[in-house]
Amino acid sequence: MSTAKRRTAPSVINHLLAFEAAARLGSFRAAGEALSVTQGAVAQQVRTLEEKLGMALFERLPRGLCTTPQGREYLQRVQQALHIIEDATTELLAQGAPGDPHQVVLSTTPAFASRWLIPRLGRLAAAHPQIALMIDASDSTRPLTGKGAVDMAVRWGTAPFAGCHARHLLVGQALPVCAPSLRNAGDWQVPADLASAPLVSDSHNNWKRWFDHYGQPGTRFTGPAFSQTILAIEAAEQGMGIALVPALLVANALQAGTLVLALAGHELPTGAGFYILTGEAAAVGSAAALVTQWLEQEAAEPGQLQQVVSREPRS
Repeated sequence: MSTAKRRTAPSVINHLLAFEAAARLGSFRAAGEALSVTQGAVAQQVRTLEEKLGMALFERLPRGLCTTPQGREYLQRVQQALHIIEDATTELLAQGAPGDPHQVVLSTTPAFASRWLIPRLGRLAAAHPQIALMIDASDSTRPLTGKGAVDMAVRWGTAPFAGCHARHLLVGQALPVCAPSLRNAGDWQVPADLASAPLVSDSHNNWKRWFDHYGQPGTRFTGPAFSQTILAIEAAEQGMGIALVPALLVANALQAGTLVLALAGHELPTGAGFYILTGEAAAVGSAAALVTQWLEQEAAEPGQLQQVVSREPRS
């Protein structure tokens, strides 16, 4: 590209911005308001662009604008190009303006955040008061590198995880749990008894695997199904049915007595678990490394979960 063409690039961008806004909004007036310029300025920018291209991009109608066939095709390419420029600029600014080195953005599921992480945050604050942990609780995964990246994530799954550094955190065996009132009303002695019990499920479809694992293949069950594990747990606490969920997410509820085992000794080994994921191994001494170390220490703490898991249900 020649020097002269490079020098005219900003004006070309202005033409394209005016064209895109007018095409998207359907009028020069609306485009002018969006771009904080006059209606006449937008019209002139578009007119100049049409002259450069040697073709009309709009049909001027009494009540607005309509792109010509060539204009519609050109609009798609222009919008793609503008998005690329916007993304490149955002990434460059992010590189040039590093964030707070003591802030860590952690992405995880609502269930893990609510049932495992939040009850422990006081200990993180005591151990590392300089760290500001921001929790992004969503079932949607966030990127670990590039645009919109988070510093780390705790996610359910099985190794290996492509394109990131993974550290195993917690085993994911699932337990059948329910409200004490529901357990006291039920006479469940063997796995087959749960086929006629009220059940609630989440998106992991653990009940099918549980019945298969305990010799009841083909068992059909109905009941409320929730998109998030946290909702299935809350439904179980309210007595709606038996939920089959990771033990570590209901350990506190089992210890507090808001949930009990529906059938003792019948956990489901899922083969999955929670992992700490980062784009690359955290630098030694960094805030992300300290949070990782703290998470692993919390996961290794001996608790009463195994006692609760092996406890016989109350009749």
